[in-house]
Amino acid sequence: MLAKIRRLINVQTENASVNSPMKPLTTLMLGLSLLLLLGLLVMILALLAASSARADDEPSPSLVAARITAENFATHHVGGPDADAGIDDWFLSNGTICAAVSDPEHESAITPRGGVLIDLGHCGASDDQFAVLQPMLNLSQSQVVPVTSVESGSDAKTAWLRTRAFFSGIEIQTTYTLSLATPTALGVSVRARRITEGGALYSVGAILLHPSGQTPVFSLLRSDLSRSVGFRYPSTDRRSFQSLLAGLISSDLTVLVGADGYSPISYGLARNASMLGSESSETQTPLASFSVSGKDFTALNTLTSPLWFGETNQPPGLLQLGQLPFMDVEPKTEVIEEFQIWVGDRADVASVTDQIFSQSQIRRGQVDDAAARIHLRLKSGAPVSQIRPGPDGRYALRLPPGNYIAQARADGNRQVEVEFDVSIPTQDADPPPIPPLILGTTGHVALPTNFTGRIVFQNEDGSGPATFGNNYLGFAIGETRVLSGLEAPFVNLAAGSKHPEPLSITPGRYRVLAVRGPEYEAHTTSIEVRAGETAVLELPPLQRILETPGWISADFHVHSGESFDSSVPQTDQIIAFAASGAEVLVATEHDRIMDPKPAIQASGLTDEMRGIVGVEITSSYEGGDSPFASGHLNAFPVEVTEMAYRGGAPNIEGRRVRDAIFDVQSQFPAVFVQMNHPRPAPIEGEGDAYFEHLGVAGKPFDPTLSLDKFPNSVLVEQAPSHGRRDLDYHGVELLNGQDLTRYRRTRADWFSLLLQGEGRVATANSDSHQLSRVVGMPRTYVAVENDTLSTLDEAALIIALHKGRAYGTTGPLLRVRLDETEIGALHSGESGILMVEVMAAPWIPVSRWRVYVNGERVHDAPIEAGGRGELPLAFAKDAFVTVEIEGPQEGIYAEVLPGFTPFAFTNPIFVDADRNGKFDPPGFPAQLPTTLTHPDRVQ
Repeated sequence: MLAKIRRLINVQTENASVNSPMKPLTTLMLGLSLLLLLGLLVMILALLAASSARADDEPSPSLVAARITAENFATHHVGGPDADAGIDDWFLSNGTICAAVSDPEHESAITPRGGVLIDLGHCGASDDQFAVLQPMLNLSQSQVVPVTSVESGSDAKTAWLRTRAFFSGIEIQTTYTLSLATPTALGVSVRARRITEGGALYSVGAILLHPSGQTPVFSLLRSDLSRSVGFRYPSTDRRSFQSLLAGLISSDLTVLVGADGYSPISYGLARNASMLGSESSETQTPLASFSVSGKDFTALNTLTSPLWFGETNQPPGLLQLGQLPFMDVEPKTEVIEEFQIWVGDRADVASVTDQIFSQSQIRRGQVDDAAARIHLRLKSGAPVSQIRPGPDGRYALRLPPGNYIAQARADGNRQVEVEFDVSIPTQDADPPPIPPLILGTTGHVALPTNFTGRIVFQNEDGSGPATFGNNYLGFAIGETRVLSGLEAPFVNLAAGSKHPEPLSITPGRYRVLAVRGPEYEAHTTSIEVRAGETAVLELPPLQRILETPGWISADFHVHSGESFDSSVPQTDQIIAFAASGAEVLVATEHDRIMDPKPAIQASGLTDEMRGIVGVEITSSYEGGDSPFASGHLNAFPVEVTEMAYRGGAPNIEGRRVRDAIFDVQSQFPAVFVQMNHPRPAPIEGEGDAYFEHLGVAGKPFDPTLSLDKFPNSVLVEQAPSHGRRDLDYHGVELLNGQDLTRYRRTRADWFSLLLQGEGRVATANSDSHQLSRVVGMPRTYVAVENDTLSTLDEAALIIALHKGRAYGTTGPLLRVRLDETEIGALHSGESGILMVEVMAAPWIPVSRWRVYVNGERVHDAPIEAGGRGELPLAFAKDAFVTVEIEGPQEGIYAEVLPGFTPFAFTNPIFVDADRNGKFDPPGFPAQLPTTLTHPDRVQ
């Protein structure tokens, strides 16, 4: 601009002739022109200066840090299967990645307080798969960081959210920052300093949730790559201190790989500094940091005092942990943790490590199968990265100098590896390519396009069923590999939904088994698969051979990737539900209310099923009014609250069951509330099994004791404010999945409550989080007048369920009545003929029927599918009658439902022996039935 003005002045001066008669005028005009030009120059410079000042002071439009409101929600939220934030939460964006921090009053996934990072993804991509980064103190989930406030701010270069919390005299300040300089990294800074006297703080850390392996976790130690563990972690057993010590690892980069079936994403939490600062010195002392990973979480911890013995870059041992009682944040000191969470644009590790190793050499390679997964490790065995190739099989990633092995893994049990070296980069020549990875060809199967059912490929060589959906990452805890959400030993198909892709499968001969549900026939055939060829699988439609007039089948406990602990896309779960032949799907995502109906409609399967909105109200926090956690409750039907945090899901963390029941019943008066899996499976922990600790008692429910005896008595304590009891739910999940041991333990509790007049409707559900856990099996059949799916009355279904007009099954179908009295109804009289009819498809074996009166087994006899049984019963007083059917694990059933037992149970038929018009609970008999005293026995 100045040069142009200078040239203009020079031209005008040269054009004014010295001998011109207009010289005086010309001179005057030139003078005026110069003054005008100088004025113009001053104005332009002033404008430039003002513009520069605004550029320095005003925030960029792409930088946003603000609270979410109804007015800005459309632009201030993170989309994706794990996006939870709603009105009153806090939004952060730099235009490339977007994040959300929950309001302090919103409970988190594992604590009753919020103010934590809950959502993170690419702006506008709806790809959030981030569960939560939950601060944790003193290595304990019960030590909640009680965030009291959130503030926001931005300038020309950064936008930030800052939370403040106070714990036992410690102020903890956490700042989340997005910048334009590093557009794909969220900065996280934690500062803990003592401001008053209080209890000792020996550890500052956080829990990074990845439940059920929904985002497989990869750990790297950048300071010493040879000690990285990658996807394989030591096993830990909380009952063994030595095992817990072995599970501690040194890691400064934790990568979460996004699940298949969604918009690609990955997260890399990089620990950049763990220091102890002092007001009296500018020197900062390094602090020891370590992590421990399990299937569901990674815990990151920093000790608050320098170690007396050992190195800060080594995981602490028994000697170092013995120092914990002597550690604390001293006055005038500050514990400082600096992190960055890098967001990758692929579902692999390399999309993060490429950003971490940004100065390292790029190495390129190619694999002959674009669906392969490529793992990079040092020749010493330490994992360094993992990458997905592009559609043409080519890949490129950055690696530090070293001697490497690249390994490709793919369907058909194929894997191959090559060696290569990475040197210090030079400017003289491009590095050589990684040697090609040649996996060779496998076989393929073209699936039928107009078929509904579940298909198992049993290899005739005896190696078992072929598995599909393996992500080939190898995420494992000890020797136990964590399955991906889509991995299963079968394939689900639904006619009218998405077109099935050809399957990759190991060449060989297969026995193919196709089933749909208990009402349908099974079909078997054989197929031969050759390498490099595509075999065509032809299957006839499976015919319905059993009718269930007056009954509708439902699964009241279904999850999808909308739950924080599942990675199954909704569409895949809906197709699986159709393949199972069940009719009513109740979506019960953990602490999130969502409507499954739009996804069912988009899948083209509205004629195959109905969707009901539900929610699983989940507790894991041990503290507050429920020091031993409150278990899990399903509630349905409920409604989504648009733009609300978690869709308006009720709170339960740190609260008693009775309070959650009151909240959901107040909002949804017709709701059915079900206590989920109240007893643990034999190999599982007790955290989500409410009857193992009763929330406040810390002791298990005792089915041999009355409800006025401790610990059972806590169930009938009324809340002073609203009168509800912990026992005031409507149903109990008697059969969860395939485990009959768990069933018998819960049955003991159920019988005990029935004897004491606290009847609860029993249900059977899949609790399916992964495709490998068959959705719709087991299921609950509910009696309804109109069993036509297209005109099903949802309200009538729920009313019938409330009445106990239901039975649960893993295959056998029942018709049971006492004289003319149906399941769930009241029989009048001191005697009656119990009539049982068992129906089953030919592939479902049935062998015995058992009858229980007041929980005591009174009959056990053989029966076959299609058979009928009659049993005269006499009653000295009011009673309840239940029936069970069982069959052997054999034949096609055992192949298509491994681990399941053909089994069914009924809700009670109640007996009014004295004809007073009601059921009077019989109470405990003089000698308790063995179903209560020894529930693990098969009886």
